[in-house]
Amino acid sequence: MKYNILTLAQKRVPAEVLLKSLLDESMTVSLAAGEKLIQDAKNYDLPLADYLRLAIDTNQGQFQGQNLNGFEAACAYLNLPHKNDYDNGVVLQAAAETFATYPGTRAMFPPVMDNVLQWAYRQNQIEDVAPIIAQSRGISGIELITTVVSDANTDYQQTGIISEGSNIPLRAVRTTEKSVKFYKFGGGYEFTYEFERRARLDVLTPYAARIKREAAIGQVAVATSLLINGDGVAPAAPVVTATALVAAMSAPPAGFVPAKMNWEVFLKWMVTQASRGVPIDTIVGNWDMYFEYSRMFATPFAANGPSQTEILAKAGFQTALENPRFDFKANFAVSSTAPAATLIGFVKSETVEELVENGSEIEEATRSIQQQKVTYVSTKNHGYRIIFPDTRSVLSLV
Repeated sequence: MKYNILTLAQKRVPAEVLLKSLLDESMTVSLAAGEKLIQDAKNYDLPLADYLRLAIDTNQGQFQGQNLNGFEAACAYLNLPHKNDYDNGVVLQAAAETFATYPGTRAMFPPVMDNVLQWAYRQNQIEDVAPIIAQSRGISGIELITTVVSDANTDYQQTGIISEGSNIPLRAVRTTEKSVKFYKFGGGYEFTYEFERRARLDVLTPYAARIKREAAIGQVAVATSLLINGDGVAPAAPVVTATALVAAMSAPPAGFVPAKMNWEVFLKWMVTQASRGVPIDTIVGNWDMYFEYSRMFATPFAANGPSQTEILAKAGFQTALENPRFDFKANFAVSSTAPAATLIGFVKSETVEELVENGSEIEEATRSIQQQKVTYVSTKNHGYRIIFPDTRSVLSLV
């Protein structure tokens, strides 16, 4: 049975009221309370951590005035870490005792581990989907891909200009019959009974970090394929070759070598896309292309010979950069699965949307309290779709 999330905030209670049964001395009662907590979160289509943020009122009860959100208050009440709080004795080792003594609290195992990772490892994931997507939003059911239908350009004098008495240009957003394809990202570890007796969360954090990193790489792979091949409604991105761009120039660029980055070919590609009204602000490429792209703007160690940066400056590149409406620079997002000698350029704010299935990780939380072994599973369902199909361009350097 699904509940209206708006009613959750109206029924907020202190942490000690909502979670009291989890710390019952009876393992059966604790286990039942953990299963009920997970089911309640599932009924609202919310991850457990988000459910606790909404369901717990931190303005009353024992955590009043401590500047904690609902999830942090739940962790504090259950003696689980939301940070390495040495002053209050809430450390990673203490969580093992809570999970072992009160089996219902194992419902908190996955979100607590996720939270530990955020403050235990403060380093950026280099290969991440965030630089690629325009936005990420949660959904509760099937999402159909939409398509945008524009009026004909011949109906109007000029894009963005509405003359007096004329029609306002309209784009129709229509729903197609094709649904967004979802993928499950993540993984898990199952630990033995002997490990459980000695388990501490700080022992598990490196393993959980590996899952997060692998999931991020998988998300980037799906987004990269979508950018190139489309989503079944939006077609594949158009491909332009470096050879074709060189042929269109009045004079061939000096030192042009196929499959290698060349600043004149790169700028020609950028200008061509900008002239079509879709200036590229984000580029996806593999690690080799990241090296080529970085080297193009880097100053060499050798004392002799100009750098690419100096060449660009002599060509008026700095003047172009000062124009706020057309910045030749673009953010580079690394994708291990991007084709060799290929760059994928697009407008980030208009191209790829990420959809997250609400509550998709709840089933894994249920497994963590129903099995005798310690099981850490972190998964989430993500889907991706193209927003506007005309914002992408693939540059092949061969």
